[in-house]
Amino acid sequence: MTDAPLRLHSWLVSPYSAKVRAYLRFKQLDFIDSPPPVWRLGGRIRKAVGKAIMPTIERPDGRWMQDSSEIIDALEAEFPARSITPPGARQRLVNLLLELHGDEWLTLAAMHYRWNTPANAAFALDEFGRCGFPGLPGFLARRLVGPVAKKMQSYLPILGIDERTRGGVEAFTEELLRRLDAHLALHPFLFGTRPALADFALFATPWAHLFRDPGTTRLFDELPHVRAWFERLNEPSGELGEFLPGDAIPETLEPILRTLLAEQGAYLARLIQAIDRWCDEHPEAERLPRSLGPTPFVVGGAAGERRLITEGLWMVQRPLDAATPESLDWLRGFGPMDWAPRNRVVRRDFRVVLDR
Repeated sequence: MTDAPLRLHSWLVSPYSAKVRAYLRFKQLDFIDSPPPVWRLGGRIRKAVGKAIMPTIERPDGRWMQDSSEIIDALEAEFPARSITPPGARQRLVNLLLELHGDEWLTLAAMHYRWNTPANAAFALDEFGRCGFPGLPGFLARRLVGPVAKKMQSYLPILGIDERTRGGVEAFTEELLRRLDAHLALHPFLFGTRPALADFALFATPWAHLFRDPGTTRLFDELPHVRAWFERLNEPSGELGEFLPGDAIPETLEPILRTLLAEQGAYLARLIQAIDRWCDEHPEAERLPRSLGPTPFVVGGAAGERRLITEGLWMVQRPLDAATPESLDWLRGFGPMDWAPRNRVVRRDFRVVLDR
């Protein structure tokens, strides 16, 4: 336990906030969940971490933490009890790959279902207004947060969500949820009876964006095991549980890995190649551009075009750094993994910069 509570600045509609909140509950760390109004986001939080963003954690000693993965990494190192890292090499690799999948690829589902489903868009606007302008009448709060909603909607074409890919995003999402339900019928969590980092990452978007949003709650009508998983992660029992022995990866996770490598993996290979080319052309640069132009990609079997978002390299490095030669050879049995970046990035002062 911490000596004094951490303060988690978060909204329920934020998936990365859901990831961190569920983690803190499982770790039994003392924290206060504090929804930040817009003046705190644009004031103290922006001053502390450089931008108006959530989740952030404010520590009792005045230090700040930002980015769900960096927050969890730091707290895991500080509070190793109730570890969420499996001991085996294959499990560690798959754990971080599934975190990458949840954090970086499920944004397609998050953005499509929320902003292309009228009931969800209206619900999100209400939630933004309620959290961002507490105490104001709903109609006025919704009007004030309208620009925020429009900015969020502007990310859809950047991510490649358009008429060509909407059906693919839905096919991918609904198939992933069915596969998770089949897996969770046999195991309480992804790697046994104890949650791993991947549980918190894969749970976050389906719960915060799809299950809570009224226009897509129906997606879970026939997924009882996913709904029970949500409950276990949101309200942990206190039991520790165990990871599967022998570094075992359940067969029920294998279809998820195949899709990850075939679709997200192909995009990541292009991202890495583009970053390496840009770095060769700009050897003195300290930071990458936010994006490096459009690239073809596939989601749910549907082909489209999206931007190459360079901050994703930091998340790609995580499973690569955890991999062993044996675990990588095993993983290639499920599909190509042509990820070998020649350039690396680090997070420094809440920014992703080139490691030079």
